[in-house]
Amino acid sequence: MTTTRNVIAKALQYCQPSNKEIKKLITTANKTKKLVDTYIYSKLPSSKVVDVVFGGSFAKGTWLKGHADVDIFMKMNPSISNLEFEQLGRQIGLISLKKYRPYLRYSAHPYVEACIEGIRINVVPCYDVQKGKWKSAADRSPFHTDYIISNLDDKKKEEVRLLKKFLQCMGTYGSEIATNGFSGYVTEVLILKYGSFESVLQTLSNIQKDKNVISIDKVDEDVIKTFQNHNIIIIDPIDPRRNLGTAISAENIGRFILASRAFLKKPSMNFFKEKTRVKKYRILKALYSNLIIIEFKYKKRSPDIIWGQLKRSLRAISKQFELAGYKVIRDACITNHKNSAAFVFLLESVTLSPYFEKYGPDVFRKDTDRFISKNKKKSHLMWINKEMKVVTLVQRRTTDAKEYIKILLTDKIEYIGITKGLLKDIENTVQVYGGNEQKISELVKNVVNKILTTESLIFQ
Repeated sequence: MTTTRNVIAKALQYCQPSNKEIKKLITTANKTKKLVDTYIYSKLPSSKVVDVVFGGSFAKGTWLKGHADVDIFMKMNPSISNLEFEQLGRQIGLISLKKYRPYLRYSAHPYVEACIEGIRINVVPCYDVQKGKWKSAADRSPFHTDYIISNLDDKKKEEVRLLKKFLQCMGTYGSEIATNGFSGYVTEVLILKYGSFESVLQTLSNIQKDKNVISIDKVDEDVIKTFQNHNIIIIDPIDPRRNLGTAISAENIGRFILASRAFLKKPSMNFFKEKTRVKKYRILKALYSNLIIIEFKYKKRSPDIIWGQLKRSLRAISKQFELAGYKVIRDACITNHKNSAAFVFLLESVTLSPYFEKYGPDVFRKDTDRFISKNKKKSHLMWINKEMKVVTLVQRRTTDAKEYIKILLTDKIEYIGITKGLLKDIENTVQVYGGNEQKISELVKNVVNKILTTESLIFQ
């Protein structure tokens, strides 16, 4: 019989980096930091940058095998303006790493990323401030690093890696906007709070909607009340007024809860293998006829920017479907991070009846006459219902979801909530088609499969 302890012991092999990997990472990190140091101390006034330090999972020793990245934080003098702060951050990163073809990334402010010897390097500006006197979103990061280094021993680092791997294989690891999952720092805080990977799963599997506060230290009740509408509250031990759970989507919280229950009920190595997460059912192909796909090209931009634009636009288009009477069962977006993107919608039905009811005010209101006058030309029938409201029967302009969305994307694209940065891209290159009308590209097939599959480990 497979026990939880046996599975965890075996899973560690998937998480722990080899000595060779550790050596390579340290060498590359030190070499890169030296390039940044050299540029700063030879080209800039000493008053601009106070210190350069490592951060993230590399500094804390919690990175996953085969998934290492290095964060280098440049601690700026707090007296410099926000504009100069951003300019210096870009300048230092782009010039010091220029032979590695660096590029800009965006979070709350720009930072520089490069790939060096297969390792992702992030060069991030932050202010050199006292704890609690934050000026930029990155200012807490060096404090996070120091806190975790001071409190996380080698055994707990193993537990962090197990938790990261579990989340990664469930598709819920990573705080970037593309994922909206659990960040590396959140996993470390959870292990510090509960002591082990298994204890975290036991706690999360039993968490209640009205008892969803996770905090290492005691927190003021008034602070908790500010997060009362959040799905989960994970208090930052460095900044008790900050909820680390804010960026985690409701879907990912739910998946983690169910995955925790499933693993504890039936522990298996499959929870640590990404390819075993989903199982395709026969019904998948049958649902292709209920798909509407919007595919387009765009000018290359930062992954953070394109994902933000895609997700905001996805919500806007879904809302338009709903307003027109089409029920959206599931939706998703995808990009190849180069020049192609798509929205995919699974609808309850891609056709509607020719007519729909339009409800007006009740007969006691003075604006009843105005509603009647405004709608009588387009009305096929008009009556008073059992709630004493005026109702009119109106013919739809189109009953086909594909034709409906084509009209919106041509005649009304500026008014339906699509983010401004995507308007021209969609107008100039958009294709709208049903799931069974043409051959689906590999890019779109990836998100279609996500929408039309059941996660077998969670729903076993």
